Amino acid sequence: MQDAFEKLTEQKVSVFGVSTNDVATQLKFSTKEKLNYTLVADKDKQVAKAFKVPLIMNMMASRRAFLFKDGVLVWRDLKGATKTQGAEVLQAIKENSL
Repeated sequence: MQDAFEKLTEQKVSVFGVSTNDVATQLKFSTKEKLNYTLVADKDKQVAKAFKVPLIMNMMASRRAFLFKDGVLVWRDLKGATKTQGAEVLQAIKENSL
């Protein structure tokens, strides 16, 4: 998402990263990677549970992407390829006229 962030924001997409890491770990990662989007710490796994995201070894959430428009889920990526996910979101926006 980082590589496509500028194009995503041009399309009025807000990007949030969620993981089961704690706030300190999120901050360290965000700083190291120079992320320009918000990371959310889901230490109690409630966000993962709400979105039915599988947990690896009951600890780490599998990578997923969800696209909402006007509060309605309009697209999701259940594979979560880090290098292509931003481009895939942009393609979904284009293909679905979102």
